[in-house]
Amino acid sequence: MTAESGRPIAIIVGTRHEFQRHQDTMPDREKVRAQFDRLVREIIKSRKVDAVAEEAGDDKAVWEHLKAGETLGELGEWLFGKGSATVDSPVPTVARKIADEYGVKHEDVDVKVRANEDDPKSIEKRDEAMTEKILKLCGNAKSVLVIVGDAHRASVAERLKKAGWSVECVQFP
Repeated sequence: MTAESGRPIAIIVGTRHEFQRHQDTMPDREKVRAQFDRLVREIIKSRKVDAVAEEAGDDKAVWEHLKAGETLGELGEWLFGKGSATVDSPVPTVARKIADEYGVKHEDVDVKVRANEDDPKSIEKRDEAMTEKILKLCGNAKSVLVIVGDAHRASVAERLKKAGWSVECVQFP
């Protein structure tokens, strides 16, 4: 479904990346992931989404990063959470699995531009690159679910609006 103006619509969900995939065995996170699953399903069905653009990264690379964090001891617990046991193999994101189930196009819009959180110009460059990738990969879509880290939600929304899209934002959780 498109906005009344006929412009493509983006429903942007900003979240924390640890909720995007079943990457560890933390029960509290699994409860939140179940809520995330329900939200993604509801948006895809109710908004007749024909594409999902997700800042997710390569499944194997994410898994390897998490496994490496387990060897850091206390630092790893601080970074990844106490009691966080990474699963035994790479896993797709919740949204990718749901998109596949519903036959909806799924695109990873993670970019190789890494932002220095202390440098606003660096953050702008990353968000611009991510938005350009969304526009390129989902250019003909009428209704797109965009999932990004919450820190990028407002910037990506503003950039999509400037590109002529109708935008709605959701912060999860």
